Amino acid sequence: AVEDVDDGGAAPQEWVQSADINDKIVAPPLQVEDTVYVGTADNHVLALDATNGNKLWDFETGHSIWGQPTYRDGILFTTSMDRSIYALDAENGEVLWQTPFAGAIAAGPVLNEDLIYVSDFNSQIHALDIHTGEEQWAAAAENWVWGAPTYADGVVYYADVDGNVFAVGAQGGEFLWKAKTPGAVQTSPVVAGDIVYVASEGESSEVPAGALRAFSVEDGRELWTTIAP
Repeated sequence: AVEDVDDGGAAPQEWVQSADINDKIVAPPLQVEDTVYVGTADNHVLALDATNGNKLWDFETGHSIWGQPTYRDGILFTTSMDRSIYALDAENGEVLWQTPFAGAIAAGPVLNEDLIYVSDFNSQIHALDIHTGEEQWAAAAENWVWGAPTYADGVVYYADVDGNVFAVGAQGGEFLWKAKTPGAVQTSPVVAGDIVYVASEGESSEVPAGALRAFSVEDGRELWTTIAP
């Protein structure tokens, strides 16, 4: 449905798409030029016309999609809680390749120049060839990796729900360092300059509402911690 609503100075609503979306949308949609890609909790990836919301194509996975899709060079990469990552033709939704894993995948994939990184609930992250989906290496965590890995300057950073933070080489997955933050981590690390920032949940009376901890990218040394009030 197309609507033009003046809501007291707010941006007018151009359209609403509800005919083809029947469940929650957990991850943010991804817009590429005139197409919006949406993953839904009832197992669908939809491509919508960004100008009017009309459905262009619909691909169904085996379980919910919680992570935002990623796009490059005409290919849409999407993960699913069905334990797979899919590479789809962004024009028509046809499967170019699919790679299954042992654990469900809550976060979206992350790209560098020639590899795509995926985290899973089997306590691992994986690096795949972006063209074929063939696994190039895997690196271990100590529990579920809920958030997406973060790629920066030849290093991949990730954290698990036990609060362990890891840095590994982006091309070969070699271990670089491990650190610790209080509480479960369900988000991606953030890298800015020579610092890695990790947000974690509360775990005790000393850290009731969570914490933000900063580490050195060089060796994982803790720089400071801020406890949420």
